[in-house]
Amino acid sequence: MSRAVVRSLLEGGEGTVAVPLALAPAARIAERDWKGFLTDPTQLANGLRDLVNAVNPDGVPLTSDDELLREATAGAWSQGAHLQAAQEAARRLRQTLGDRMALVAVLPGPARVAAATDNDLPAAVGLVQALGESLLAAGADVLLVRDEGESDAGLSTLANIARFHRALALAVGQPTGGLPEVTRLPLQAPTPAEGVVVTDEQLPRDVDFTLLEDWLDGVHG
Repeated sequence: MSRAVVRSLLEGGEGTVAVPLALAPAARIAERDWKGFLTDPTQLANGLRDLVNAVNPDGVPLTSDDELLREATAGAWSQGAHLQAAQEAARRLRQTLGDRMALVAVLPGPARVAAATDNDLPAAVGLVQALGESLLAAGADVLLVRDEGESDAGLSTLANIARFHRALALAVGQPTGGLPEVTRLPLQAPTPAEGVVVTDEQLPRDVDFTLLEDWLDGVHG
């Protein structure tokens, strides 16, 4: 049960949770356009369930950080259609998949939020924290914060909120706010790894699903 592995990792245990960042391929399986897929909770939940059935990952991504950032830029941070769809999809997936899957939310980091909005860095930290908290409350097990460059914006409160929900908060690509970095491995060259492991990029819609299965097998060794 992948959710149990996340909770073991939180307490210093061992295990692997391999999560391909395959939101766009899930939209392809569901035969939905990208925008409609992201903003309709039924399409989003069904497409992610189809992804689970297709390649059996350890977890699925609930959100597009780029779309969340666009909603923030448009002034729709807490009421954005993608955020609301992701929250509802998380609730539905938890009911149907139980603890089998880890639910992973990818968020824009404070530096990206500050650059895209009229907020300064401390205010952007608060926005990211509120966003993460709302997704944790909906059932997310892992928060992945993707920023541009190294950020000194402290996210210790977000990490503590995640721990309260028995979830992990990790940085993607660059050290962000003191969060530990998630392990990223390329689709073409996976190697056995421990902890939460994701693809080193958000995968394109037309990805070869055989490669996805090979990546999952390679990460698990």
